[in-house]
Amino acid sequence: ALTEKQQKDYLNYIAQDKHYSRYLDEIIILLGTGMRISELCGLTMSDLDFERRRIRVDHQLVRTRDGKRYIEKTKTESGCRYIPMSDEVYQSFYNILSNRKKQKKEIMIDGYAGFILLDKDGNPKVAMHIQKVVKRLWEKYNEENIIPLPRITPHVCRHTYCSNMAKSGMNPKTLQYLMGHSDISVTMNVYTHISFDDAEEELKRMEEFRKAQAEVEQK
Repeated sequence: ALTEKQQKDYLNYIAQDKHYSRYLDEIIILLGTGMRISELCGLTMSDLDFERRRIRVDHQLVRTRDGKRYIEKTKTESGCRYIPMSDEVYQSFYNILSNRKKQKKEIMIDGYAGFILLDKDGNPKVAMHIQKVVKRLWEKYNEENIIPLPRITPHVCRHTYCSNMAKSGMNPKTLQYLMGHSDISVTMNVYTHISFDDAEEELKRMEEFRKAQAEVEQK
């Protein structure tokens, strides 16, 4: 997973890159929702609820070796979920839809239409599109910066989201739901990887809280 500073540096870099800044919103969504890449590719307009600020995730768009696109239902019940949109994610979806070219006829795949992410030919994007962009961006960042970033893939974005939520103190069962993990042990694995620095910070926070409480009581 990426640290907070690495996330910031990475997103700032993308925002300033002439060629790759057009992919910024997709990467913000990956980092801000923890979705699997094929779940993001499968999203259609009806999956976004801007009023309640949530995303319905219950299927993914997959492509076979010979280029045929098809819809796959989420593997388990737990894959079906609603993910809340943060302000950044809300804005990124809004940007993507504002820039999405009007289609004469929406492409229909297995009964689904109105895919949010389209390539330059108007076809729904698949995982490989975004994986390539993320890989090239990471390589370019490391060519141009003295302090390199660890390997970044769409899955690293998912893992980073999971770590961010765990660090913020989210209940493991809630996080299991948001990630669509069928097994809580997969989610708990992230909690056990939270580092010594995080533990140190947590203790400092508790200490400050105790001091503040003591001061209030004295008054």
